[in-house]
Amino acid sequence: MPWAIWEKITALFSWITARLNPNKQQITHHAHSTINKLNTGHWTFVKRQFIFPLRFLLPEYVLEKGWNIVCKSFGPMESIGDPIINNRWFLTTVKVPLRFQRAEFGMLLVTTSWGSLVGVRFLSLKALDLGLGWQAPSYADADSNARECEITLGQGRRFKVGATLCLPSKTQKELETKTKTKTKSFKSPCIIFLGGSGPLDRDSTVEEHKPFKDLALGLASQGIASIRFDKVTFMHRKAFARRKDVTLTDEYVEHATDAVLQAQMHPSIRADSIYILGHSLGAVVAPRIACMDGVAGCILMAGPAEPIYRCYVRQLRYIKSLDGPESLYLGKQIDDAEMRAEDVDGEELTMATPAKKLPFGIGAAYWLDYRRFEPIRTTGCLGKPVAVLQGERDYQVTVEDDYGVWWEA
Repeated sequence: MPWAIWEKITALFSWITARLNPNKQQITHHAHSTINKLNTGHWTFVKRQFIFPLRFLLPEYVLEKGWNIVCKSFGPMESIGDPIINNRWFLTTVKVPLRFQRAEFGMLLVTTSWGSLVGVRFLSLKALDLGLGWQAPSYADADSNARECEITLGQGRRFKVGATLCLPSKTQKELETKTKTKTKSFKSPCIIFLGGSGPLDRDSTVEEHKPFKDLALGLASQGIASIRFDKVTFMHRKAFARRKDVTLTDEYVEHATDAVLQAQMHPSIRADSIYILGHSLGAVVAPRIACMDGVAGCILMAGPAEPIYRCYVRQLRYIKSLDGPESLYLGKQIDDAEMRAEDVDGEELTMATPAKKLPFGIGAAYWLDYRRFEPIRTTGCLGKPVAVLQGERDYQVTVEDDYGVWWEA
């Protein structure tokens, strides 16, 4: 083979290899440039980065509204992290961590080997394997401040759930140091956590966030014990999905009551200083559990003052007001949610009402039981201390629509 031909073959091979395996620095620059152009509103530039057919099918307003809804929800973008790049033949995936004012998540860019965009998506850091995973909060040292042990709630019943008893170890150590003797006389107050709606685990895990675990460790650092448990709908998801007669009582009350009883019997916990902390839907249930003898009071976090299906309608209206790409389709969804809410509130609701006509496709038994909770009235008649906590930027449960109602109760 003549040397000149060999050189051409080698050059062609090198060119193909370079196209299939682009330089990391070039990919990083291209990804950062695309994101910065989105952030500065250069929609035409970004559109031109897409592969030939897509650039004609993708309207610029979709890019604009998609980016704007993110910024309206989470604040302005503050920084772009280093990407993770994966080359696979003619496609390259680029995972880029982004920090906004009120949240961190990632962007997935899929490009051809020559740099044209095939797709762009926002995903959680966990979904992109970019997050660091859960880390103990700065205000709590899990190793020195807390002793955690596994307990079981609902023992001997049909549906058992796992739970974590978190006891403060630092306070006990300080007490022993002060007295120079081993002691078992120190007893802690205790908080029982009730999670929000849906099949949540004991930590109320959402992606890499574990707010109940954070709170438990923070409380332990202040000498306060706690119990947090997996919801029965999390532990026995399939069994509950098949049941048509599930109620709000089934979802919370049995295991919350058992948590109170176990706390009262624990030698390290003050039986007369147990508090119920309910978040979101858990705040609807918390006042009823707080009626138990020995429960000293309750804490309500982002508690809905009106039924959750009414909050859902408000949530949809808020999202529609952001004028994002999905707002075009939300009008019908809002009408449907309002109609379902009316069906639940109406006198015609019976056990025979089909679940498909009711909010979230949940059966009539649940909503008939929900009616009986009346958390506002129960709180007003409780005769025990109640703390109501509400975030100002929350759009599902709000200061204007909910917090004031609890305060007046």
